[in-house]
Amino acid sequence: MKKIFFTILSLLVLTSTSVWATAKSDYEAGKAAFEAKNYESALNYYNKAIQQDKKYVEAYCGKGEAEMELQKNDDAINTFTKVIKLNPHISEGYYGRSSAYAAKQNWSQAKVDMEKAISIDPNNYELYESRGMINYELNDKAAAYADVEKAISMAPDEPTPYRIRALFKLGDLQFRAAYKDYRLGNKIEKAKNKAEKKAAKEAAKAAKKAAKEAKKAAK
Repeated sequence: MKKIFFTILSLLVLTSTSVWATAKSDYEAGKAAFEAKNYESALNYYNKAIQQDKKYVEAYCGKGEAEMELQKNDDAINTFTKVIKLNPHISEGYYGRSSAYAAKQNWSQAKVDMEKAISIDPNNYELYESRGMINYELNDKAAAYADVEKAISMAPDEPTPYRIRALFKLGDLQFRAAYKDYRLGNKIEKAKNKAEKKAAKEAAKAAKKAAKEAKKAAK
């Protein structure tokens, strides 16, 4: 009897592992398709992953993002609601649903979800950027500027917050100040790209040197 029990248990474990591996493979294929901007294909792969694992939160997040790119915003709202039900303690579900509501210009509901996302992940400067834009659309300009200033204080070396502030100022007819922020954002982006290229070049150089030394040691 014990032998039969352990045989059945082993089969269940192997089946579960196989299902997860398939789901993971479909999810990774979905990510690759999304990065290639093939959103229909990405959506299909994410759906396949979910069919294999009904609680695959990351696959639901990817599915919601693909649906938004395909302008299926109502579907995206439902998908991100599923994410929230599966795991209400991560910000991704609320952030995604907020973005889908914003795409539908439902700014009040977008703000409710973004507030929740920030309460879960208060150190994410991108959430303050997003809430700032929502507040601006709600004509709460003081809150909008406060949010973007918060984002800048948290990530002074990121170009996007400065560009968002430039848009706010442009909308408020502060043309000179808007241009100044826009140029600052471009300057920061150029410096960031330059640093990334330098780091990549140094990493490649170090890898080449290590390979050369390993080859020499093997002789």
